[in-house]
Amino acid sequence: MLDNVDPSSTGGITTLSSQALTTQIQLEQVSGHRPLTVFSPPGIFMQTSKYPILSGGVLASKEPLEWLSIYDHPEAWEGLNREAILSMRRHLYQFAINIDARNMQPRETVESLQTIALSVTPVALGVEVTSVPPRHLHKRGGLLPCSPTVQVKSIEVLSDPEISNVAKRITEKDVPASESIWSLLDYDYSLDRVVRLMSVGLLGRLANRRLVPMKSAYKAVIDSFISRAVMELVEEPFADTTKMHLANSFGDTFTIIMQPGEPRVDYIRVEQLGGKTSRGTSFEDLRYPDTDPKTSVFADHARFSVYSNLVRKKTSYHVTVFHLLQDQRNTILGPWIARAGVKKALETSPVSLDAEINVRAILESVLRPDLNVWTHNTPLLKRLGLTGESLPNGPLAALT
Repeated sequence: MLDNVDPSSTGGITTLSSQALTTQIQLEQVSGHRPLTVFSPPGIFMQTSKYPILSGGVLASKEPLEWLSIYDHPEAWEGLNREAILSMRRHLYQFAINIDARNMQPRETVESLQTIALSVTPVALGVEVTSVPPRHLHKRGGLLPCSPTVQVKSIEVLSDPEISNVAKRITEKDVPASESIWSLLDYDYSLDRVVRLMSVGLLGRLANRRLVPMKSAYKAVIDSFISRAVMELVEEPFADTTKMHLANSFGDTFTIIMQPGEPRVDYIRVEQLGGKTSRGTSFEDLRYPDTDPKTSVFADHARFSVYSNLVRKKTSYHVTVFHLLQDQRNTILGPWIARAGVKKALETSPVSLDAEINVRAILESVLRPDLNVWTHNTPLLKRLGLTGESLPNGPLAALT
């Protein structure tokens, strides 16, 4: 690069020709991206940009942390407090690259993300970045929080991750996504792992596979599972007892009433934050639309936990979930708090309820705020059978 320089003409001070200077500037611009090795639990993300372009990539830490494998695996968080969970999530950045969702390009990046989604062990990755900001949590509406997004030029798998043979075999099948989703969940794959596979285009008919934003993938996977669960449960006997489950999860209170009947799940959410009270409802009945998008998403996650429990126990119930949110610090955890809280409640020993008057008396004694706050201007009492009227025939009745 210094061939065009004559040191004697500058008093011993080396100067660069115009051509050499241009070359040096180009090299400096290229060197602005530096290679960095990062470590994924494994975890991926896919979010909307301007379709068909998505912003996708990996959730990864700059350090190979000892317990990294559980940082994006909520099923392993039992017993951890909120601060421990948020500390783990703070280590995970979104290392992002633009991807053509329709054409699955750049192919090398898509294949790397698919390998990560199939992995059951942490993965070492090579990325090129200009800089990485300090760690701090930010909300991802509908998803768990993480540290900021870092744009990268490429994502390369450096390690030799352990791939799930079961998941690989299922994802290679040319079958509808619904069939693969049911099979994976039946093999005890977590909801989050199945969503990763859906998001990176590994589920569905081979000719129709596309990348899917993770929020949409959660909706698709949960809806598919519930539809199949209802079909399975309508063949099962009705429960013969009414019972209640109670749990507290990070300050949120969950009260669950389970009554004999066709399988369906109603979800009612009351927020008492900053001195204000608000309510959202989601009834599993097409006659009663959900009140708002946030409640819809929370209800999806709550229903997933309920139907998972019902399918496992092979018993049909009409289930009503009362979810009270009182701690502002939980809002950053998104709808996962509903899924985890309902799961925790259903694992507690139930309280048996023996009559309609008993159900109402119990609800009036345990619910905060008053029962009227939960039921006013809603069909809730009727759906609980607490008005002397019989309940309609479950989720299928709305279609008749």
